Amino acid sequence: MAVTKAQAAKVFGSALFTHANRQNTFVNMLTGKAPQQAMRKKNNGKDQTEAGAPVVRITDLSKQAGTTVELDLFHDLVGLPTMGDQRLEGRGEDLTKTEFELEIDQGRKMVESGGKMQQKRTKHNLLSTGKTLMQDFFGRYQDEQAMYHLAGARGFYQADDIIMPLESHHEFKKLMVNEVTPPTYDRHLFGGDATSFEGIDSADILTLDKIDDIALSLEEMVNPIRPVRFEDDKMAGENPFHVLFVTPRQWADFRASMSDKQALQLQAAASTRRQGFNHQIFSGDCFMWRNILIRQYKKPVRFYAGNTVTVSENNDKATTRQVTASTTIDRAILLGGQALASAYGATASGAQFNMMTKKVDYENSTDIVMQWMNGLKKIRFESRTGRVNDFGVLNLDTAITQ
Repeated sequence: MAVTKAQAAKVFGSALFTHANRQNTFVNMLTGKAPQQAMRKKNNGKDQTEAGAPVVRITDLSKQAGTTVELDLFHDLVGLPTMGDQRLEGRGEDLTKTEFELEIDQGRKMVESGGKMQQKRTKHNLLSTGKTLMQDFFGRYQDEQAMYHLAGARGFYQADDIIMPLESHHEFKKLMVNEVTPPTYDRHLFGGDATSFEGIDSADILTLDKIDDIALSLEEMVNPIRPVRFEDDKMAGENPFHVLFVTPRQWADFRASMSDKQALQLQAAASTRRQGFNHQIFSGDCFMWRNILIRQYKKPVRFYAGNTVTVSENNDKATTRQVTASTTIDRAILLGGQALASAYGATASGAQFNMMTKKVDYENSTDIVMQWMNGLKKIRFESRTGRVNDFGVLNLDTAITQ
């Protein structure tokens, strides 16, 4: 049967989607596998990834029209049971829920692969090279989107290999697709003895003692951040864990706060936990303490002395205020289950990704265009009592040793 041009585009788009999702990126590392049929039935037919992964991938909008997808959270039952011969009628507890909405938008990237003379000057296939570089570009772009949503801020650190501009850039909001919201008050911790962002001084660095504080906070939370749960993790029930991503400077301070013997113990704990569960989240240098896996992320969310930063106030609606950093501060990101939603829609090809080429300049050169339909957003829900909180993420701000 002959394959039409439209069919070929659709097949190629699907292959590109598969390639992008197999890259060793931050988002892909934290995304669970797609659910089986039974899990889709439990979720009223909605197609989403397993409940315990830090990143929830939703593909509802790939199958139907729309630019917004809704996530529902049903609150736990807390009413009293009926005992003995007490009458049951009239004592039923209502199911209550809250909603979270996520937008998607079209993104496109174009590369000019050069003219015929430019191709003659190199042995490399410029068209093929352009396609490969565009796929790598999307992985880095999406990782930055995810990191800044989870951190609740872009920060002010800038380097040549960072794609996303500062928040002051006129295109920043469009590039992020969904609003970047600061950490809610109950999900925001600080280094040393600081109790607020503006109260952090140069001595409030990341230490092993602070990991103890985080572990205690997780244990005492009224609505706790659920631990990370991947499908292949056989020890998830008996030995659950959270993962803390720290910047290279925070990592250096943390390592310096320990003796060599302590460092070896924490490395051994991470190695023991990964046995029988060969997941890339345990790859590279990492420590584990109090069921918190500690590893690095490479593009720090950083605030310099004098920078104005948005923080949440201690109220139910998570209203915000502006404060000023008094020293250089890095932001660590602790993740549990369902921290970030990643929704995909369909491009013109019908797949989540699409790659197109077009001859230009009287067919002297070729433009390559990659198209995607996606949106990321940190998940927030309102509790039964009406208090808004980030659902699966907590942020830790510390000073760093210069």
